[in-house]
Amino acid sequence: MVTPLRHLVVGLTVALLATSAHAADAVFDGPQPPVPAPLAPSVPVHVWSGPYAGAFVGYNTSNFDQSGGATFDGDGFVGGVYTGYNLQTDRIVYGIEADIGGSGADGRGFNGAVGAPIDAETNIFGSLRARAGVAVDPFLVFATVGVAASRNELSLGGTSDSQTSIGYTLGAGIEAKISDNVTSRLEYRYSDFGSETYDLGNTSISSGFDEHSIRAGIALKF
Repeated sequence: MVTPLRHLVVGLTVALLATSAHAADAVFDGPQPPVPAPLAPSVPVHVWSGPYAGAFVGYNTSNFDQSGGATFDGDGFVGGVYTGYNLQTDRIVYGIEADIGGSGADGRGFNGAVGAPIDAETNIFGSLRARAGVAVDPFLVFATVGVAASRNELSLGGTSDSQTSIGYTLGAGIEAKISDNVTSRLEYRYSDFGSETYDLGNTSISSGFDEHSIRAGIALKF
């Protein structure tokens, strides 16, 4: 009686082990779920390429040079509009920009040749420039250089004359993304204008000037 019972237990144990091994092999050898693909590396989220237009306000300081070596300073607030077009290659942004504005900058000095006070006033100004920079989202750090023009008026002894001075301008700044279509900027510019001759009654004065400008602007990207 003992031997048949032992044989039965051994047989059931062997069958159970074989069934478990077969099930494990079936689970192991079966199709495996797909492995998720790795996430793509992040890329710049803001595209700077395309046309844009905006407005700016700022503050200018000027130094006027008169014939005979006399100089005097002027300062005042400025404001205007600008427009341009950007192209972008990876993180390098480059393009062209133009601006035009009005100025409340003026100055007062003394003309030694005639022994009388002289006044200078900047009316309108503008520039056409190239721009290039590096995009570091959400910022664009840029430099700019180009040609500039300024309409100025000199007054001496109740007589005044206006001339347009041509020169160069260069500067640098930083631009920031506010939204997908709106950016803001802070910019420094230096401009140097050649001398023009002003006819002031019985005397003529040759005068040029240079200026420093700090400007803040906001633009809409199309």
